[in-house]
Amino acid sequence: MFAALYDRGIGEGELGFHRQSLVDLAFTFSPLVELSAPDTLVLDIAGCGLLSRAQSNESNFEVTSARNYAEVIMERAAQLGFKLSMAVAINPDAAIHAARNTAGLTVIPAKEELAHLGSLPINALDYSLTGIEPARVEEIRETFALWGIHSFEDFAKLPLSGIAQRLGQEGVRLQKLAQGKSERQLVLVEPPRGFEQAIELEHAISELEPLSFILARLLNQLCANLHAHALATNELCVPLKLQNQTELKRIITLPVPMLNSRTFLRLLLLDIEAHPPESSISAITIAAEPVKPRVSQTGLFIPLAPEPEKLELTLARLAKLVGADNIGSPELLDTHRPDAFRMKCFNLAGAPKKQSSNPKSEIRNLKCVMGFRVFRPSIRANVQIISGQPTRISTHGGANSSCFVRGRIVCASGPWRASGDWWRTDVWAREEWDVAVAPTNEQSNVLCRIYRDLVRDEWFVEGIYD
Repeated sequence: MFAALYDRGIGEGELGFHRQSLVDLAFTFSPLVELSAPDTLVLDIAGCGLLSRAQSNESNFEVTSARNYAEVIMERAAQLGFKLSMAVAINPDAAIHAARNTAGLTVIPAKEELAHLGSLPINALDYSLTGIEPARVEEIRETFALWGIHSFEDFAKLPLSGIAQRLGQEGVRLQKLAQGKSERQLVLVEPPRGFEQAIELEHAISELEPLSFILARLLNQLCANLHAHALATNELCVPLKLQNQTELKRIITLPVPMLNSRTFLRLLLLDIEAHPPESSISAITIAAEPVKPRVSQTGLFIPLAPEPEKLELTLARLAKLVGADNIGSPELLDTHRPDAFRMKCFNLAGAPKKQSSNPKSEIRNLKCVMGFRVFRPSIRANVQIISGQPTRISTHGGANSSCFVRGRIVCASGPWRASGDWWRTDVWAREEWDVAVAPTNEQSNVLCRIYRDLVRDEWFVEGIYD
């Protein structure tokens, strides 16, 4: 059974608002909805009549239940302020014509379509339901006028062979339309996408184990909705309503689009463990940001990288142990402070490789290449100064105690002074020197960089040149 809704109260400026409101009303009664025109909707209500007030012992149960169900729709539409006319029929096109040309509610039993549509004027025939071009429509209307066709019944009683000879297959489709016997599938309106799951708990949850069961249920449904639309997500937003009338909002940002409810569950549980709520949880909402799924193909001779899901879980466990600010990928900061960097989330997207027009020109002379090995942390040192120049150095023990720098400084270049962040508590200022140290064991000179921390008035070895 199909139900056609025709909005008689729609206006010029209210077209968009009425259309969306009418679609929302239709989806509350059936998941199968066709928007035939801005003011016309068709609902597939097959089986929905069982929800009405019809009794099973009535003679014509199907028609009576469909009528009662249609009355429920009309009542709901009247409450929302719609002025509708409605028709119910086995054929969707017959229901459309009856709804547009008959006020109130019309129910057309099976095989009685022509009896209800026969009196309609031929100009009420909707040619768009058969896909006929507008230029061709004018020709067919002129032909109907010449033939003296004034109603659906006049056209429906003409011989099929004669119509096929004069109007072709277009005329055959139009006659079936007038008879209420056309056959087609509904062009369904896509229901609104819902990538959000929420639940109100009868009893507040304070322990992690029962919370995991609730989260697993919501995440499974959320991933099913994403999978049905061939989508994934790269961000989960989880607002938790607490019993003390506050809200804890957690956002899980993923490096690549994923669609794995188990991975999402573990990430959420690890995040909640790291940031426990102040009170018991009374309501949970999980919203996903829909994106296109990740498509990747590895080469035959490229080693396999770790799966993003497993890598993200490993990072989440490490973040729980050492803190979220101490894990990720280091990124240099736009500052002159030495070794200034921050940790950011890993980005698995490969950076484009830069190709040079002449690869041999990148390194012209390998003998001139020098590396610098940085000590982290820097090695504390004693430096003897004569006339403002460092003349002797000896290092202390420490994390890099195996790298001793001790001896007479035979050559020194500097100083290079730098400072910054004077407005902050961690102000820095240093004086750098590049020096050549002659070890006592008569080995070759050691080239290293030393600096004096002007704030603490201490000397350090920053690294050596290899």
